[in-house]
Amino acid sequence: MEEPRQTQLLNQLWEIQLKDGFVNDAAVQLLAKRFDLSDVEVEGVVSFYHFFHRKPTGKFTIYLNNSIVSDLKGFNRIKDTFERETGASFGSVDRTGTFGLFLTPCIGLSDQEPSALINFYPFTNLNAIKVKDIISQLKKGVAPEAICDAPADNIRYMPSGNKTVFFKPFEAGCTLARAGQLGPEGIIEELKKAELAGRGGAYYPTWKKWNAARLQPAQPKYIVCNADEGEPGTFKDRVLINTQARSLLEGMMICGYAAGAASGIIYLRGEYRWLEHKLNEAILEYREAGLLGHTTKHLGNFSFDIRVQVGAGSYVCGEETALLESLEGKRGEPRTKWYFPVERGYLQQPTVINNVETFCAAARILEMGADAYIQLGIPGSPGVKLLSVSGDCKLPGIYEIEWGMTVAELLELCEAEDPFYIQVSGPSGECISIKDKYRRISMLDLLARKDIRCGGSFMIFSKQRDLVKVLLNFTEFFKSESCGICTPCRAGNFIIQRKLERLSNGLATETDLQELKSWGTIMKNTSRCGLGKTATNSLIYAMDKFHDYFAAKLDKEFNGLNLRFDMEGATKEYEQYKI
Repeated sequence: MEEPRQTQLLNQLWEIQLKDGFVNDAAVQLLAKRFDLSDVEVEGVVSFYHFFHRKPTGKFTIYLNNSIVSDLKGFNRIKDTFERETGASFGSVDRTGTFGLFLTPCIGLSDQEPSALINFYPFTNLNAIKVKDIISQLKKGVAPEAICDAPADNIRYMPSGNKTVFFKPFEAGCTLARAGQLGPEGIIEELKKAELAGRGGAYYPTWKKWNAARLQPAQPKYIVCNADEGEPGTFKDRVLINTQARSLLEGMMICGYAAGAASGIIYLRGEYRWLEHKLNEAILEYREAGLLGHTTKHLGNFSFDIRVQVGAGSYVCGEETALLESLEGKRGEPRTKWYFPVERGYLQQPTVINNVETFCAAARILEMGADAYIQLGIPGSPGVKLLSVSGDCKLPGIYEIEWGMTVAELLELCEAEDPFYIQVSGPSGECISIKDKYRRISMLDLLARKDIRCGGSFMIFSKQRDLVKVLLNFTEFFKSESCGICTPCRAGNFIIQRKLERLSNGLATETDLQELKSWGTIMKNTSRCGLGKTATNSLIYAMDKFHDYFAAKLDKEFNGLNLRFDMEGATKEYEQYKI
């Protein structure tokens, strides 16, 4: 089945945005006519995504990451330097139309903060001197791609004894012959034996998802790779795409063979445009080798092909049904879940959606065999997991751990600095205190011993950090990333932000804390998708685990006069002009 024309709408919008710096009225009308849509429908798509603009964004469009890890590493100083050197303020373009400054949440470079994207090329480990030099060169006409950084992979740890699963050399086609020997049912049995589960955090058994798609009678079927890792603090997919594009492709091909699908799509987050060429080069290599395209070597008459679709900046598109809507050229709003994607997914056809790590793991399991894979890890949670570690530690980066490692061991490996508060699986995950350091990291959810089920990131905060400031950053992120389609999420995040601001200013009472919990419960129970349901996870966990900390910030006199002194505001001008 040929994909409808509207599936190319995002690509057309990207062409216009990159060429002209914005999408004007004439472009909206042209696209509406081209795709047989109304102007309002096209306008709705443009307005949904952060990286599409209706006003000029300057010759050099600069997106500075404002996530909490960036804040810890000197974000405010970098922000001021960009404004001073360009003559623009954030959220606007300078009067010459040369520089446009914009803030954006996590861009997948938390191990190299502060960081920014300039015309979607990465610049890492920024300081005031480096920013001055960058802007100076841009003013002289140097292209961003000529001076951008090549972000380090920072693979800090792999299992000892050459037990690495993900980062050993991978030969093109090495898993396809075995897949052909096993057949579709054999592949699914191998993954079942390996107990591979989805690595996005939900841990749904991969074999069940692939088998459910295989049993669907409808055709065509699709395989979609969710490479939209937008959770602040997570960057493992970035490293896998940069170093293991082959194993990603073969994981998708194996899935297509097992499920009976002929087409695959990699949905790459807009922040990773600079990695698109890595995927396209690998796809071209496989096509030229006869491993991808009209026929696939080693798999009989099976045909499979893959294309890359670049997103346009929307955290909610990490939710699988919102991602499907985006792939179809629409606003990335979560669907009402009458059906699972394996029943009706992309274009209402059976679709398997897994993330980058899951597909890479599937390929590696077939390469090494399930028997060898289950020797790693612990009983009930075999194998390895990739973790993105950042924050207050000397060695931020990627850690490939065997399931069963304790938090204490991980903190020692990354040389954590006075750890106090640890955010697991990003802002929508779980926060733990240093008292939890002997808990294991695994896929198990035991009653007697509650292990930590981590989707992929650890953000470490020391005792010197303001916990409320951390939570405010998370809430601001969820407020700006909410699609706004349901009231609990749209209104709830706004109210929670205001309550946290009261707490930060020393004006909150015990009633405010109770209302924070109440709103958290409402959002969890009534929001339409995972963003709203999990947006207050960290806040609720923190209020329970750090009760004394929160209690100390309350206005116990209840007179509204306990406003804290704003040191940051008082020193802002000094910091701005300090050399």
